Amino acid sequence: MQFFDVFPTFKEAPYSYIIVPIILISSIIGFYNKSYFHALILHPYEIMRGKRIHSLLTSAFIHRNWLHLLFNALIVYGLGYDMFGNIQQIYGALVAYILTPLLFVLLITLPNLIQTYQKKKDFFFTSIGSSGLSFGLYGFSTLFFPLQPMKSSIFQFISNAMHSWICGLLILLLLAQLKKSYINKYLHVSAYITGGILALLTRPKSVLEIFNYIFN
Repeated sequence: MQFFDVFPTFKEAPYSYIIVPIILISSIIGFYNKSYFHALILHPYEIMRGKRIHSLLTSAFIHRNWLHLLFNALIVYGLGYDMFGNIQQIYGALVAYILTPLLFVLLITLPNLIQTYQKKKDFFFTSIGSSGLSFGLYGFSTLFFPLQPMKSSIFQFISNAMHSWICGLLILLLLAQLKKSYINKYLHVSAYITGGILALLTRPKSVLEIFNYIFN
């Protein structure tokens, strides 16, 4: 059995093979080089005062620990492949090559902008990691083809991707109510919703499919 018998080829998932190594290498550098780490970290207080604007994007390329890094790298690898393939299926390879990296940037920066506005007065708040991209990709993936059949052994009411997206949102909102947690819960929620919105904008037919499903 060869590697590409199990995993997608570079042609099938080009941006997964580009961005994940960048995240891994950059994060490992950040583990051992504190000046590099602090140069990329998101600090909303400074951003709202016109400084460190670059960190709206660069904060996704550093992580706090190996578990945080590996979890996000696996999610970005798999769902980045899914995004590229879905767009290619509808619009062709050229559009997929152009649109996928643009969506990656939006899924990183838009949730960070929301987070920056929320924490604009908190001098001590900082944020790092590609969790926003991970959750945004999941939100995008589940709403791009909202009526795609899907089952869950835990939640019996789930029969399609739209149900899965709604269930995922409810779980994230419930987790956001936990008081004692070091997880950036509100970033996950905003990224997940952003991903869903971008999916509907990228494939407007999804909106019609959802409308017909609800009202017919």
